[in-house]
Amino acid sequence: MRITGLQPQANNPDRTSIFVDEHFLMGVNTLIVLKMGLRLGQELTPAQVQQLEEEEALQKAVDRAMNYLSFRPRSREEVRRYLKQKQTPPELVDAVIERLNQLDLINDESFASFWIESRERFRPKGAQAIKNELKMKGVKREVIDEVVTGEQDEELALRAGRKKALSLLRQPNMDYNAFRTKLGPFLQRRGFSYEVTKRVVQQLWEESSQEPVEDDEDFSS
Repeated sequence: MRITGLQPQANNPDRTSIFVDEHFLMGVNTLIVLKMGLRLGQELTPAQVQQLEEEEALQKAVDRAMNYLSFRPRSREEVRRYLKQKQTPPELVDAVIERLNQLDLINDESFASFWIESRERFRPKGAQAIKNELKMKGVKREVIDEVVTGEQDEELALRAGRKKALSLLRQPNMDYNAFRTKLGPFLQRRGFSYEVTKRVVQQLWEESSQEPVEDDEDFSS
């Protein structure tokens, strides 16, 4: 099999059509042509054709993963799950993950930091809730424990609860007991601890209603 044509594809210049003995053989990513040093007049062995097919399958899987990553950062396990959902062969999944690692396109420490920052900006949650989310994303426990500290939980709880507090105070006959039993569980569902929630509920009541807290009962009372 002699290469008689290497033509950029009209609809995608990043791909090259390979012709052998004047007949179309296959289309591949142009990077593969460069990597294998293909040239006009070169004789292709069956082993080289098989290598072309394997390289093309890997490149397609890498491109699929990179498109998935283009929307937002992902954890390593998210990428692995996505490729499996797309019926990517297991050996290709491992090769894609390795390629993305080499390109520094997947990094669980960076992903965890992104996830925390995103939560802080758009939907504040407590440390425990964020830990659970990262665990579901497949991030390892040691990475989670390193990046999630809970040091800003009180500030985040204030931000998470302030809009809800103002909404509650617009309701008629809203006293502290009713305010606490509605806002407390709301914050705890966001992953904030009991102690943080208790302090924040009291602070939001006092700053929004201008009335001091007169009791210290539980949220469920």
